[in-house]
Amino acid sequence: MKFSGEVTHLSQKGYGVVKNTHNAVSYFVHGTWPGDIGEFEVIDKPAHNKKFAYARLIRIINPSPHRQYPACVYVNLKDNPCTGCPWMIADYASQLDQKRKHFLYAMKRVGFDAADFDSVPIQPALELFGYRNRCQVKTDGRKLGFINEESGQMVAVSDCIVLNKPCRTLLKTAIQRLSDESWRFPVDGGIHFIDLDDTMQRGEIQVDRKRPFRQGNTQQNIWMRAWLKEKLAQIPNLNKVVELFCGSGNFTQIIAGSECRSIRAYEADQSAIDQLQSKNLPKVSACVADLFAPFIWRSLKKHVSDADTLVLDPPRAGLKRQSGFFESFRALKTMIYISCNPETFARDAWFFKRQGWSVDEVQLIDQFPHTPHVEVLAMLRNNA
Repeated sequence: MKFSGEVTHLSQKGYGVVKNTHNAVSYFVHGTWPGDIGEFEVIDKPAHNKKFAYARLIRIINPSPHRQYPACVYVNLKDNPCTGCPWMIADYASQLDQKRKHFLYAMKRVGFDAADFDSVPIQPALELFGYRNRCQVKTDGRKLGFINEESGQMVAVSDCIVLNKPCRTLLKTAIQRLSDESWRFPVDGGIHFIDLDDTMQRGEIQVDRKRPFRQGNTQQNIWMRAWLKEKLAQIPNLNKVVELFCGSGNFTQIIAGSECRSIRAYEADQSAIDQLQSKNLPKVSACVADLFAPFIWRSLKKHVSDADTLVLDPPRAGLKRQSGFFESFRALKTMIYISCNPETFARDAWFFKRQGWSVDEVQLIDQFPHTPHVEVLAMLRNNA
């Protein structure tokens, strides 16, 4: 079925939303932007809500005033384009505006008054291209590239303009190694992953070998670390800090440089803890703990009950385990929450609010231009 209409807004996942007036169904459409008027075709892709479905863009009748031609040739492929930077179709100012709206909607949806966050600032990226210090590519041993989220098929590439120079060099080196027989599956259908980051040497490129997590935009990470340093300096009588999801110590280094007396840092990955311990940071006790395990807060209680400040930087799932949290963190006065997912941040912030906490300050930061991703930095205080 084909229909025409105007894209009115973006979904939480960054798809354009257009309503078909003939059947009153709203459709999610990849590669569209608010203000686009186009012709669309319904596709056979399941949606969780009967009021919504999926469609594909056939042609633009009248483009949004914010629409632009993508700088990447792979984004603009007609058949099976790269979907890694879906917002490259829009000017950067409107991308930032949509990221702010994404955050506001997430807060409103859980129960907050969005008007309380209307003035939340967003820190733009300094570079729109050449900014990524890491990526994951896929290979079947014959070609190498990224997976199209719509088709599930690989998009073979020879370059990626959002990667920084070292990563672009590593990508090209990996492509040159496609003749390596160990990368090939005996039959079609198998896919390897290759993690690349700009701390690697060419000889370290391997298939199916995870690299330790690190923030993907070096310049924006420097900005976040400076923000954290400033916020820690504003906390009076900073005593014991607990850090959850500390990784290999990106933010632990900043906490260690503060006026706090001690730090207890937790992370599930032993290799990350090993890296953190090798830095010999003062005041830091680094421990392995599965922070998503059942009854985790009860098991950590004796080590965290006297902490007055909590710093957490969870993965997209957010805090997840809430039961028993405040029974274990009895002395908390301040939390600094760094989130890569506005939805799970909003969920957790609402949980904190119901326990007597307030979201005193929020700062958004754009780590990944041309994507729906936005980072949330927040300070929360105990009102008790």
